[in-house]
Amino acid sequence: MVVRPYFTEQKQVLPFDKVIELEKIDDWTFRSIVKAYSPTGGENGTYGGHVFAQAAWAAAQTVGEGYLVHNITGWFVLGGKPNEHYTYRVKKIRDGYNYCTRSVTVSQIAAQGDMFTCTCSFKKEESSPVDVQDQMDIKEVYKDVLRGKDAEPMEHSPAPSNDSENFRETYLPAHPEHFNPIGGLHIRKANMAKYNDSRRPLDRRQLLFYTLRGALPLPTAPFPPPTGKSSLTREANMHACAHLYASDRNSLFIVPNHLDRPRDYTRMASLSHSVIFHVGIKDLIMPPEPRINHSNADPTLWEDGALPLCNMEGYNGGDEDGRKWFVQEAHVTRATGGRALHTSRMWDYDTGVHIATTFQDGLIRFKDDTKL
Repeated sequence: MVVRPYFTEQKQVLPFDKVIELEKIDDWTFRSIVKAYSPTGGENGTYGGHVFAQAAWAAAQTVGEGYLVHNITGWFVLGGKPNEHYTYRVKKIRDGYNYCTRSVTVSQIAAQGDMFTCTCSFKKEESSPVDVQDQMDIKEVYKDVLRGKDAEPMEHSPAPSNDSENFRETYLPAHPEHFNPIGGLHIRKANMAKYNDSRRPLDRRQLLFYTLRGALPLPTAPFPPPTGKSSLTREANMHACAHLYASDRNSLFIVPNHLDRPRDYTRMASLSHSVIFHVGIKDLIMPPEPRINHSNADPTLWEDGALPLCNMEGYNGGDEDGRKWFVQEAHVTRATGGRALHTSRMWDYDTGVHIATTFQDGLIRFKDDTKL
């Protein structure tokens, strides 16, 4: 079976539920259907966020309803091949009362062995009298780079296929026909020059805004949840996986960009990636995308008829069209020995809730004569 492209000949982009969809082989084995995003558009190299999020979704098929992924760490062993399916093999580590743990190994071409492996932890929802986080007004802290766009994140430029200076300033001008939007989400990159130019490399930040393409199944039964306890559906994990999918976008390119050495690296690759969710499903819900084509975005492919799968009754927030936005605030914390650490906080852009923290250990090598 040939992998399905993530956009059509009519330049309509697949929604997230299609991008992450799995074919069930048996109770513990699953296979991808849609082609993983290829930042280069070539036959080698796939977006790490795809296999990372889809591995969590595969693991979610093996846990009971009521459990939501809260922690995942994955290791990238081999580069992905966009024209090959991923095969996900899930193994049960433990089923407890409040927590359960799964490991997932992923392969594409069997003779080449596993190309990704991860450990996922799921937990039941619970209340707590303690809820503490850093209080930050994103719109105020970053007002210089958000001015005029603070209520409309879609007005920021799309996150580039590849966030290297060579791609942005050399390849794209020479290839005006380039079309390679990422499936599943709208992801926009803020121009941080007004914030970063006067700051040291480790104090610089990058904001990436993301919102859902399409619509997702209901995360609780019933929905909206009544006052008190409600039951999480397995599909609640699909909402969490949309955040996982966004968490790795162009991550390591921040390192040479923030160090002011954008053309001095010789090798770059993700080694491991971790995401810790701090919140329950209430703060992770991805409301459906309005069926309004935005002039600054490629249209989403709708295949399910007139109504979205998840009709999020009572949701009235978001931008002018009703899109719900989240934002990833990323920076570099350390770089030495051929590696660097990318760290980020993921926020609800409207409410200021800190929903997740991410860490990525990446391989990055610079030219021998590079000086800071």
